[in-house]
Amino acid sequence: MKVIIFDIWGEFGHFKKFYTTSSPLTFSVPPPTAVFGMLGAILGFGKDEYLNYINADNTKIGIQILNPIKKIRMSINLIDTKNSGSFHLIKNRTQIKTEFLKNPAYRIYVHHYDEKIFNKLIDHIKNKKTHYTVSLGLANLIANFEFQGVYEAAALESATEVITTIPEEYVESIEISEGKKYFKEKMPINMKPDRKPTAYKNIIMETQGKTLNGKFKNCYWVNNQTIALI
Repeated sequence: MKVIIFDIWGEFGHFKKFYTTSSPLTFSVPPPTAVFGMLGAILGFGKDEYLNYINADNTKIGIQILNPIKKIRMSINLIDTKNSGSFHLIKNRTQIKTEFLKNPAYRIYVHHYDEKIFNKLIDHIKNKKTHYTVSLGLANLIANFEFQGVYEAAALESATEVITTIPEEYVESIEISEGKKYFKEKMPINMKPDRKPTAYKNIIMETQGKTLNGKFKNCYWVNNQTIALI
């Protein structure tokens, strides 16, 4: 099968963890559900429809960390616009401490089973065409992206090194090496069109962008490197 590869980056990112409320925390990498939204913005699917065309049933996603994960906290002001009638009459403001990713950059690997959608995605990413603004989570966190290529992905029976994040269930054993930082996060991997998550996975990563070593299954050989697709 073929995989399109592109890089995406920005000054800040925020992918809200589903279990945080008053002080929002962010995932270290965009969950597959967030990548579905990015692809929908590129292809021109509206926010109420893109999950009908891009979801875990027809799309495989791989995520490689390019910049070491850095998180900072900033206070943002939320204003009440519902009952004010006019902007200058707004009086209610709430300051919320929010966690952001600083200078996030990722390499995204995508395969879509629908050839028509997949070819359209290749054309749009290659020529930097989008219908909606692509962001890193929140609408005001604008992202840039760059096409890297389209490659054949060959399934592997087993692997000893991967350059992407990987679901915990694909890991048979892992080697802990000095100088590497390991992290595990529970992420949503699929959603219904009403935006209710339907599946979660524990995702393992090396937060500095270094390789994971050990014994892994369900991996692919792409462009002379081993990746995991979710």
